[in-house]
Amino acid sequence: MQEIELKKIAEELNISQTTVSRALSGNGRVSDKTKQRIEKFLLDNNYTLKNRSVDYGSKHTGNICVTIPGEDKFAETPFFHASLMSILDYYSTRNYNVIPVKTKANDIRQLEKIIKQHKVDGVILTRTIKKGIDIEFLKSRNIPFVVIGSYEDDQVYQVDVDQENGCKELTSVLLKMGYRRLALLCADMTHVVTQSRYAGFLKAHVENDLGINTQFVFNETGYAQQTAQAVDDCLKNQIECIICMDDNICINVLNRLKAENVVVPRDIKDASFFNSSVLEMHYPPITALEFNTGDLSWTAAKMLYELLQGNEVPHRQMLGHQLFLRDSTQKDIVKAF
Repeated sequence: MQEIELKKIAEELNISQTTVSRALSGNGRVSDKTKQRIEKFLLDNNYTLKNRSVDYGSKHTGNICVTIPGEDKFAETPFFHASLMSILDYYSTRNYNVIPVKTKANDIRQLEKIIKQHKVDGVILTRTIKKGIDIEFLKSRNIPFVVIGSYEDDQVYQVDVDQENGCKELTSVLLKMGYRRLALLCADMTHVVTQSRYAGFLKAHVENDLGINTQFVFNETGYAQQTAQAVDDCLKNQIECIICMDDNICINVLNRLKAENVVVPRDIKDASFFNSSVLEMHYPPITALEFNTGDLSWTAAKMLYELLQGNEVPHRQMLGHQLFLRDSTQKDIVKAF
């Protein structure tokens, strides 16, 4: 009889390690169908589980951890507030408490502490960073977790919206409206969502047989000061339309334009790759992509809950988007000279 690691069983059957562990240990709820499937796999291949310590998922705390960015420029954005509230709403009727924990790209000490003390049953990450140390840590601890966003690992449970195609659609519409001098103000390029949105921007230009002037692709504009510098460059170079990577950047852009007495859309157009209630209240209304944050977070919460119940769920779920064309990009506004 050949020994096999729990991780390998999970990969072969395309289910979570926690589900496998619970099925074999008898701790936690796992469907009879899943148990029989695992047992049959071991029997058919003459496998026995390799000796290992007690699995994380064998204890129950009734708590869920939700990580939010520790950097103020991200944590203050409406997306993370809306995500946390949606997750709270989901678990409020399911006898789980939600514990928010702040993490940074290179600092997950609070997350490590709460996991090592075994204070939660599972984790929801509200952002993904390429080769994220949070994801690698949770994988190493065999903890049930779901990420909001995309991640290049088929074994990570993830829920996202089609960021790339949504941003390609918005950019293509602007190009077909005749705008050629576009500027893109990006957020942190280590974030997977930023990379996906930038890929959509690039793809739109390729599909319309147009090149990109990288001089007008501004990185790391998450802070107001960097945004102001980028906007000043855009005005100096007569940019027709500023596309903002997210709502936080867009608000900073609008504030800078107002300070410079530049009127949208008369003097310059503006659009955002992410809509929010803040942008909806702005005048004029801002052309933006709508990704339903509530649905996104609710789906992530539901995925984790199903995993904790021992049920099988797809590793990746993709939700849709809507494009709202509003006054901020309309063409029939004539400049007053």
